[in-house]
Amino acid sequence: MDTVLREVTCDELGILLHQLGVKAERVKEDLFSLEFAGGLKGHLVTYGEPHLLSLQLRSGFTGFDRVEPRHLLSWNRRYRFSKSYLDNDGDPVLETDLRLEGITPEAIQAFLRDFSDQVTLFFSYLRMIDANLVE
Repeated sequence: MDTVLREVTCDELGILLHQLGVKAERVKEDLFSLEFAGGLKGHLVTYGEPHLLSLQLRSGFTGFDRVEPRHLLSWNRRYRFSKSYLDNDGDPVLETDLRLEGITPEAIQAFLRDFSDQVTLFFSYLRMIDANLVE
């Protein structure tokens, strides 16, 4: 049976990320920089102090001038476990959240793995839009 994490601190999360083999660097008290498959980057934002209540994974992309809100709405209709939007600079962002109540290390690992897969798909989708392959 998987061990349920009762309470997790940022320090403990950092240790868990290392144990899971995740390329992560803590850059602020509540922020980790991550590297996903293919060299894509993102952030893991923590919420709650001293014990974490939730995690947010976020990855933003620049240089995709053809991406419009309708493309992101299409993404959001198709993919359930992440959401996309344009940030204040008009750049596309992909993010997802995980509430930590009654969570296991394996569930955190699956959360990270699934988002890594989504980031790869999202980046491909953005490139297709930029190449004018998606209307």
